[in-house]
Amino acid sequence: MQVTWSLVAGGAEMYALKIASGLNSHRYCSVLCAIDQGGALEPEIRSLGIPYYIMNRKPGVQVSLIWRMYKLFRHESVDVVHTHHFNQLFYSALGARLAGSRLIHTEHSVEYLKSRRLRIALRILSLFCHRVLAIGDDGARALKSEVGLPASKVGIIPAGVDTTSFNEDKEAARLSLGLEQSDHVALIVARLYPEKNHRLLLNAFIKVVEALPRAKLIIAGEGTERAALEAEIVKLGLSSSVLMLGVRRDIARLLAAADLFVLSSDREGLPIAVLEAMAAGRPVIATAVGDLSRVVIEGETGLLVPPEDARTLSSAIIDLFKSPARMEGMGVLGRRLVAQRFSIRSMIEKHESLYDGRSAVATEPEKVGGGLADA
Repeated sequence: MQVTWSLVAGGAEMYALKIASGLNSHRYCSVLCAIDQGGALEPEIRSLGIPYYIMNRKPGVQVSLIWRMYKLFRHESVDVVHTHHFNQLFYSALGARLAGSRLIHTEHSVEYLKSRRLRIALRILSLFCHRVLAIGDDGARALKSEVGLPASKVGIIPAGVDTTSFNEDKEAARLSLGLEQSDHVALIVARLYPEKNHRLLLNAFIKVVEALPRAKLIIAGEGTERAALEAEIVKLGLSSSVLMLGVRRDIARLLAAADLFVLSSDREGLPIAVLEAMAAGRPVIATAVGDLSRVVIEGETGLLVPPEDARTLSSAIIDLFKSPARMEGMGVLGRRLVAQRFSIRSMIEKHESLYDGRSAVATEPEKVGGGLADA
């Protein structure tokens, strides 16, 4: 059972769904559980025939939910409970162990570990876990050095992507979105939450449109910031240049329509959205946070810019828009890197080994970058 916060199309939720749908169906039966709420992934989960539960957690600490999770694990005869993010571990840890389930936990972002209280809490909860995973080196380092988990308990399994899923026609994709073939198109796929810092991107895009009037920005995602961002777009005079599409499950089509992918986050782990952009052969411009530097190799697969720096971000977008050959070369190298190091099959096989207790996962990341052009 994969236990997530919700069934919205967020990074951790997509990661969990990839595992649930990718495990060998002859050996595993997958179930999903959302602690708080459902979301846009529900139709896809139903179409895949994966059972799921929504626990509708109330605000604040809900002790009764710990008991409900225990009863759920018992009811489903769960052999392995895999939690994603701290809250899900908090509500699942005791019940999983009482139910005799093997407990695996993945931390997708370690920003909250700045709190000493939460570091202590995670260290205590980790005692219930058979393994604590990070999705990249930055997270694994924090789990060991800041939380104090032993290296033997910490592993790394990054997200995986199926490159064969990203081969849609660019011209057709643009027509379906009402875009002109001559437009310069940037895409961001991210939840509309403050830490994704869409406002920074919008402020940077003012300069982009001034330099390239046919520039367009596609924003895919939903969240608490939607109304504020819509107002900001009007305020900045970008209404004719920005398309807000909400939650989309046709990400391959959006990527086909785009010239480049951009991410303006204040904090990140190793986002699936970035790997998907690279799998689609799109260069990535991203803020230099988290593990992004492991895949956005400066000058090879994309460009890195400092967080909260709208001027540098706008310059990077303009420079790539003006260099189609450079964008194409970066896209080729990005696709190659994802195919070699971040395959969906490798991600699934590592989880299967971990669930079975057959082998340990890596405690250090593979070295990525350098010499990609010659690989």
